[in-house]
Amino acid sequence: MSIKEIRKVVIAGGGLMGAGISQMFPQYGYDTVLYSVSEMDFVKACHVIDKSQQVLVENGRLTAEESKKIKESICLTTDKECFRDADLVIEAIPEHIEMKKEFYEEISSFVKEDAILTSNTSAISIDDLSAFVSHPERFCGTHFLNPPHIIPLVEITKGSRTSQETCDILYELFASMDKKPVRLKKDVKGFLSNRLQFALLREATYLVESGVADPEDIDRTIRYGNGLRYTCSGPFKIVDLGGVEVFRDVARYLYPDLSDEKKENRLLEDLVREGNLGIATGKGFYTYGESDLENEEKKRDRMILKVLEDEE
Repeated sequence: MSIKEIRKVVIAGGGLMGAGISQMFPQYGYDTVLYSVSEMDFVKACHVIDKSQQVLVENGRLTAEESKKIKESICLTTDKECFRDADLVIEAIPEHIEMKKEFYEEISSFVKEDAILTSNTSAISIDDLSAFVSHPERFCGTHFLNPPHIIPLVEITKGSRTSQETCDILYELFASMDKKPVRLKKDVKGFLSNRLQFALLREATYLVESGVADPEDIDRTIRYGNGLRYTCSGPFKIVDLGGVEVFRDVARYLYPDLSDEKKENRLLEDLVREGNLGIATGKGFYTYGESDLENEEKKRDRMILKVLEDEE
């Protein structure tokens, strides 16, 4: 299999991530299929796609005609026969290993032997999933961040059974689609983005629990301080620009005082127990009104697109 041989892409899972991922491929000429086990899933998927495309049009990333073609090009189906001639399958079904096990054991038994199979899992070991795949050398992780049609990052995780050729093909494919793929040389829990995200979240919640600051001020610290620097440089280049010796000295002083909590996160556990699950329920760390669900997503997407436009 080479990148030139990839013609048909099937995304398995009609949820938020599956709907987002499916929007990436049509504009690059790939036959795109969104598969789900239930027709009902497509009601939400179409709503997600419509909203996402509207934001892209409103922000000048696509014309109305281009957006219309993308939406019309995504084939929605509950027929497993769609996998039979797929060149690339991206699994984005719920994070239940038994559900994924059943999916891979069935699908990998009749897809083409050279079809590449990938998982968008953000939590389950790629090596564990590879045990359910026939010809596991053609299986690896492709982790997208929400919203996947906008965020450029794709984490390509090489399992112990994954061939280097599979990873190289996927890297070339996503780079050709203007994504920013990164390579993980081996399987690790949480991959890169989630490990870094949760390391920061652990310290942030520790600071709230310790009475140092409120969530709002911690968010402002990231948005208007660290986050801006990370967008422009990343943690390692920040060290180079600030001086390695300076960061070495601060690390010696600060590391012993940072949170290294290994148990569940108390703030998150309390919110879940109280039924405050975030914007979907109207309350999490913040309180939200009825119009916030759509407005907050639009605002987020608009800001991401503006940052990416400046980079381009």
